[in-house]
Amino acid sequence: MTSLARLVTTPRSHLPLVVVERFTEMANNIPFQQMGNTVRMIANGAANTQSNVFTIQSNSPCQQYYLANADTNSAVYVQINATSNFNIALPDAGPCPVIALPPYSYKVFTNIQVGPGANVYAKIIGDAANATCYITPGEGF
Repeated sequence: MTSLARLVTTPRSHLPLVVVERFTEMANNIPFQQMGNTVRMIANGAANTQSNVFTIQSNSPCQQYYLANADTNSAVYVQINATSNFNIALPDAGPCPVIALPPYSYKVFTNIQVGPGANVYAKIIGDAANATCYITPGEGF
């Protein structure tokens, strides 16, 4: 985000009028572009069973992720973490740091930066057995 402050004076007033203008520039105001491999994440087993941890890698630094839930009946919940040792839970009992994906939907969101030599880790959990989600690192919306 870039901010620019400009001092404006008017001839009718002896006091300067300060006008602050804020110009917001989105760095990623472009269509989503893939910057790493897509990973298929599966939570094998019964509903409410967390998946194994999946490693997410990219070809260049980025911190946006395209998530797709291809299941037409069940929601999935995704958590991305900087370390591989974490647990994920459904947000039923209270707040959880997960992204909810309704059935048959996709989202692009910003999270921890991934890049060459700087992996991130993800897990999913679902409302139904064998929850599946696809994740792709990149930039854009």
